[in-house]
Amino acid sequence: MRVLVTGGSGYIGSHTCVQLLQNGHDVIILDNLCNSKRSVLPVIERLGGKHPTFVEGDIRNEALMTEILHDHAIDTVIHFAGLKAVGESVQKPLGILRQQCQRHSAPD
Repeated sequence: MRVLVTGGSGYIGSHTCVQLLQNGHDVIILDNLCNSKRSVLPVIERLGGKHPTFVEGDIRNEALMTEILHDHAIDTVIHFAGLKAVGESVQKPLGILRQQCQRHSAPD
């Protein structure tokens, strides 16, 4: 199965990617690296025993999402992309709300 994991280089996403790879799935990771680092990718590959495809980008980019879903013939999506700290929601509430609205195709 071809699985798109948004936020796949973060803590929970990376562990999920390792398990998916170990179970023989093709993994495509989409992450904007705002809460993670590219250096986790070789670790995912080493532990998973297979090379994941990595795309640096944002889930709010509709054209990119369409391209990934089409070009990689994605079977399923596991969505972990998001901001992780409550403090960010308090400091930038409108930015967080805008991200959530765009994610769910709700108007601003």
